[in-house]
Amino acid sequence: MPRAKGTEDALEELCRQVDGDRLIAFTKGVSQEVRLSGSDEEKRAFRWLAGRLQEFGANVRLTEHPGYVSWPGPASLEVSGLGSLPCITHAMARPTGGLQAEILDLGAMAPEAVAKVDAAGSIVLLDGVANPARVQAAEAAGASGEIFVSGQERHEMIVSPVWGSPGAADLARLPRTPSVSIDRATARHLRSHLALGPAVATIRTEVETRWRQLPLLEAEIVPTNGAQDFILFSGHVDSWHLGAMDNGSANAVMLEMVRLFAPLRGEFQRGLRVCFWSGHSHGRYAGSSHYADEHFFELRDHCVVHVNVDSPGGQGATDLSHAITSSELWRLGRDSVEAESDVPYIGTPPLRAGDESFLAMGVPALFMEVSEQPPGGEGGSGVSAGGGLGWWWHTPEDTIDKLDPVFLARDARIYLRALHRLLTRPVLPMQAAAAAAEVLQELEAAAGAARGRLDLALPIGLARRLQRRAEAVDALAERLGGASEPQAALVRRVNRRLMGLGRALGQVRYAQVGPTVQDPALAQGLLPGLGRVAELAACPEGAPLIAHLQVDLGRERNRIALALMEALNALR
Repeated sequence: MPRAKGTEDALEELCRQVDGDRLIAFTKGVSQEVRLSGSDEEKRAFRWLAGRLQEFGANVRLTEHPGYVSWPGPASLEVSGLGSLPCITHAMARPTGGLQAEILDLGAMAPEAVAKVDAAGSIVLLDGVANPARVQAAEAAGASGEIFVSGQERHEMIVSPVWGSPGAADLARLPRTPSVSIDRATARHLRSHLALGPAVATIRTEVETRWRQLPLLEAEIVPTNGAQDFILFSGHVDSWHLGAMDNGSANAVMLEMVRLFAPLRGEFQRGLRVCFWSGHSHGRYAGSSHYADEHFFELRDHCVVHVNVDSPGGQGATDLSHAITSSELWRLGRDSVEAESDVPYIGTPPLRAGDESFLAMGVPALFMEVSEQPPGGEGGSGVSAGGGLGWWWHTPEDTIDKLDPVFLARDARIYLRALHRLLTRPVLPMQAAAAAAEVLQELEAAAGAARGRLDLALPIGLARRLQRRAEAVDALAERLGGASEPQAALVRRVNRRLMGLGRALGQVRYAQVGPTVQDPALAQGLLPGLGRVAELAACPEGAPLIAHLQVDLGRERNRIALALMEALNALR
């Protein structure tokens, strides 16, 4: 299996072919209409994309599947003594013909604190964009409805914590209350009024939530070597309003990757599968989660990496430091980003967000947004690790003029660099030891935080063994990657071990249940099953809750240990 000569020169030539004006033209083509999930307008966009992909020579398949999605309609907010205030409602919020209650202003209170407030029968006023955690907290406090202050603009949101279309057991977790959002200027006006005394709000909302047929578009570039393994490259098509940046520009990047890579299938070590989802914005990732369910075994056996693209090329998007990556792909992410930017790459662990529907089954993730507004600036939405995706994000102002063709081409080249290495390198560009070290670090931190109330010696010992074994595999992979003619059989074995490590660790590294069940769309850290260690440590001495938490966390310790044993076997 000789390594292709001039690989880096060929990559640089590909990068020179990326053109910002062509990407803008692609974006205009897909973002002609508002693309609500399952709408006729969205289906027209899917058909337009399918036509371009066929022109570029990909194997194209356009199908439909059922998805549970929610279209927010008109909303109104009346306040006694003040009158009508402009507002919007949200996907998956409860519709109401007229909810009337006194306003309780909780300001910027964190969800954990909100949940402990006595808000029975009130409509709570909360700073921050509407999201599932804030709605859940308000409902736990007894609130009958919510008014969110979303920032400079009123940002469209979805407020359900259920990831994908809900099963029967998920129905009880859907929001039970109506919610609306107002902007910051309206909130100042409202709070000036509340300073004079109590006020009653009346909320009316229309939200249409039901099953719809959602389009799914797959474009595949099959390698000539007959390899079954593939890189999954995905992004959503549905939009809030015209959605030129979110997610028309991402769809443009996806088209450009197919255009550039289709003639190169003879150089591929593994295939490229490009998936365009519906149900992202209005169904909480209904498209990608359906795909995870229906293609579970194929994905688990043959999907090497999931690369996601969302909202590239925004005006003023100069922060490229926080793009997400699984730890074993961090070096690939860094090299791809820093080749196109002077900004040092830090990286962010995969989030419980976007279309990351494949983490629990052990498919490592690379990227979602690669560029954002600078932190602390005035141009961002503020909803991210950096400065956010522009003040126009999830608003009617997300139009073609919010894109910078130079930045869009830059972001496309970042994806091109990462995908090219994943597709053409005989040895996968992964670092197994980084994944093992990440798990070991989290276990040691949890053991310290538990203050002696949880014995994690077994998984810590296994993680240390795993790290040593992973370092040996990485050293072998490094030698093979540098060889002019690496042994094909040995390369295959190393790649299967790298994939096997991710499969074993994914079910505990990124999931509380896994690998066939989707965790809620709520923030969680690495090894989320140990998330209640802090609660255990905070219990007063002798508290009955200690023993109950030790039962739960002891079972989680065993689940993690089992996954580490599987990982050790994968690297044997």
